[in-house]
Order: sequence, then structure tokens, then C-alpha cells
Amino acid sequence: MLTAFASWLHANDAAIWLEAFALVAIFIWDRLDARADHRHTIAQLKIAQEQAAAAQASAQSVINAERAWVVPGLRANAQRYADSRWYRPNGVELSTEDVLAGKHQWYWLTVTNMGRTPAQILGIVIRYSCLGEGVTDLPQDAAGDHVSYREFHHLLGGDGQSVEISERIDLSLHMRDDLDAINKFDKTAVIHGWIKYRHMFSTSDDCYADFCYVYTASQQRLTTVGRHTKQRQEKAAAALSEAELDASPQRR
Repeated sequence: MLTAFASWLHANDAAIWLEAFALVAIFIWDRLDARADHRHTIAQLKIAQEQAAAAQASAQSVINAERAWVVPGLRANAQRYADSRWYRPNGVELSTEDVLAGKHQWYWLTVTNMGRTPAQILGIVIRYSCLGEGVTDLPQDAAGDHVSYREFHHLLGGDGQSVEISERIDLSLHMRDDLDAINKFDKTAVIHGWIKYRHMFSTSDDCYADFCYVYTASQQRLTTVGRHTKQRQEKAAAALSEAELDASPQRR
């Protein structure tokens, strides 16, 4: 029986090998075809992702072009001219008594909407910091030596409309205890803070317009600091109370 089986195996050897090669070829072809389908699927997914990203970028561009952009600024009560005298914006000169009283260093915070659509103003933080000797930049977590926080609900129209905050910033009062060191450039006085607002294209995020001004002793005036003047957006959170703001560092 074994002899007969061996003879049959020898006689059918070629057919068995051909069938084996055929099975292997089918398997390889199936794998190659599946790999090609996989590459095609990945390519299609990549195209879809790129199209989605492009659509999102396009939508964001439209939002950025139409949304509110709030810009804070400080309006000075007086300006010093070449004759070393101080004048109000209407041209009226400050008296010697006014200057001695520090009225030439009064400021008011202004809020301007440079966007096309209205902004809902929600709150304002104004901080005064006096940086010590050798400190040349405002720390990221600067809480401020004096902090003023207030809710300020105001719908501000777009295209350059402005509103002025009635609270006066008396820089001479803030600097009173450190004025000699500030004038000797040993210390630096800084006014900084943020405006909290919403634009009409977002219902879940709060926007913040940060501002920062440094006192230039040689010119006796505040100058904006660009690197600390920026826009940011955060998920809406519960409003901070004045006590919480006094106890916590500035969010940046």
C-alpha cells in the first residue's frame, strides 16, 4: 500500500505544486489588493481631513473679519508740550496748583470696538504694580499692588465706537510712596489689566483684551507696552469677586 501511495504522490507531484503555487499567488494578490484599498482609504481620509481643516479655517476667517475686537486705551487728563506746561485736550492750561495736586497724571480707561459687530462688555480689571530695582519686565503672574475690579455691562457697537470708564486712574496717588525711587529709575510704575467681553459669534467663550502701560519718568507719562497688549479667549467661568482678584494672580 505504501508503494502504491508513493507512486501516486510522485505521479501527482506536479499538480500538487501547481495548486500550492496558485493558492500562494491568490493569497499574495489578496494581500496586495487589500493594501491598495487601505492606501486608497487613507488617502481619501487625508483629503477629507484637509478639506475639513480648510473649511474650518475659512469659517474662522469669516468670523475674525466680522466679530467684535475690543481695544483698551488710556486717555490722559493733560499733555505736556515743548514749553514744559501741561494742557488739557481742549487746550486749557493746568494751573500750578493742579499740577502740584497731580491732576496732570490722571487717566481714564477707554474701550473701543474695532470690529464690525457689537461687543458685550462684561467686566474690567485695572491694576497698579511697582516693579522693584532690577526688574525690567512685568511678571506673567503680576497680581498688582492695587487692584480695581468692576462689572461693566455695556453693549458696544462696532466700527470704532468707544466708551469711557468713569473711574479715574490717579497715577500720582499710586506712585506716592515710591515716587523718588521711580524718578531715579530704581523702580518702575506699571498700569495693567484687562477688559472682559463677548462677541456675537461665541456663546461659550469669554474674550479678554489685555493692556499694559509703563510710566516713563523722563516724560512723566504712561507709554503702552506692546508685548503685554494682546487678545485671548477662554472658556466662560464664574465671575471673580474683588476679594478673589486681590488674592489671586492675574490670569494671562
